[in-house]
Amino acid sequence: MAKDKFLTVKFDASDFLKVIDRIATKVDSISMRALMEMGDSLLNLSNKEVPHDEGTLQSTGIVDPDMPRQMVTVGYHTPYAARLHEHPEYRFQKGRKGKYLEDPLKHNLSRWLTVYAKEIGALL
Repeated sequence: MAKDKFLTVKFDASDFLKVIDRIATKVDSISMRALMEMGDSLLNLSNKEVPHDEGTLQSTGIVDPDMPRQMVTVGYHTPYAARLHEHPEYRFQKGRKGKYLEDPLKHNLSRWLTVYAKEIGALL
């Protein structure tokens, strides 16, 4: 009776894994750069809508990167920032308004996501 034979193939994936690590690092870098650009753009657009009397609220606007979690936070930091944002019925001077972060985000999100996808897609 013939003995069954098995074919064994050894595959050294170390070079492949090194390439994957380099790609992942580049993706993280490109992703953070794109997120920072989106955050800066959102802050710029928001600054055109944020209620403005003396400029105190507007001057507290920041884009805060969180590298480990691959995200950015855009916000204003005064005790009254959230209250003014959440009350679009308030009447502000110079055409300024509430929802000064939410509205620019909603109106530009699909464009920003398309740019983000193209940046990541170009790498891959």
